[in-house]
Amino acid sequence: MKKMKKLYSILLATALILCAVLSGCSSDGQQDSTTSAPTATPTDTTVKTTGDKIHINDSTLGEIWITELAGVPKNTLDNSNFTSDNSFKYYSKGGKPASMEGIDISSYNGNIDWQAVKDSGVDFAMIRIGGRGYGDDGALYPDEKAIDNIKNAQAVGIKTGVYFFSQAITNEEAVAEADYIKKLLGDTKIDFPVAYDWEIIKDDDARTDNVSAAQATECAKAFCDRIKQLGYTPIIYSPSQELYFKYDLTRLADVDIWYCEYSDTPTFYYEFSMWQYTANGYVDGIDGAVDLNVCFTDIADYD
Repeated sequence: MKKMKKLYSILLATALILCAVLSGCSSDGQQDSTTSAPTATPTDTTVKTTGDKIHINDSTLGEIWITELAGVPKNTLDNSNFTSDNSFKYYSKGGKPASMEGIDISSYNGNIDWQAVKDSGVDFAMIRIGGRGYGDDGALYPDEKAIDNIKNAQAVGIKTGVYFFSQAITNEEAVAEADYIKKLLGDTKIDFPVAYDWEIIKDDDARTDNVSAAQATECAKAFCDRIKQLGYTPIIYSPSQELYFKYDLTRLADVDIWYCEYSDTPTFYYEFSMWQYTANGYVDGIDGAVDLNVCFTDIADYD
């Protein structure tokens, strides 16, 4: 999941309806180009806040102030409960393990020895199922290794979910992406969520460049609502920039967050059930670096 658009640090207290173009942690979208992109349907929204100003020291954004959102669950993790070894980060609660350790991969990770991955301590894997190109025509594409990766991971006892690299600019496109995931999965079962990975593209022109914060939120909601209708559990993958400034989380409060922040401990103010904490992990069975994640089992209901 590696490539984003330019980071513009626009920090206004009431934030979330701003059209800030901000980068995320990563991207693996594939470029395509031809005709002009369809026009997004304008969507207005009013962000509901408590009015309280919150000071945050974000590892990416630095020290910022946000206006607290109403009705959005807060992060209750105790950062003193994180531990780590040479392989993974772990979380405990009341002296007992309260996390599962995981990876996320795509065809870029090559051929994987899933038994070795399992033996290294991996409990779950988020596997790229496909994506939408960020060129004008926004063609949908599959990850050619996805189904084999899912089945091979499951065969050794690793729980599996999928993520989709979105470049939706309308609600209709977001719904089409959800339907495409169902088509790609077919009868293949998964026991972890389907992740909506909508990203701003860095260092290149993209069809999502002018998508407003309001429309980005509505696309995420349309995707997640459709994923629920299809019988899966949705989750939104995003770093803090988009979560604070591109999404109105009051519209998405019933959807889990897969949070991306490459740091020793997480700083995000609101609740999240999964945390991607590095892109430079190493596990047996995979050549080269891999993204590492932790899932909090006292929050998530898919443990």
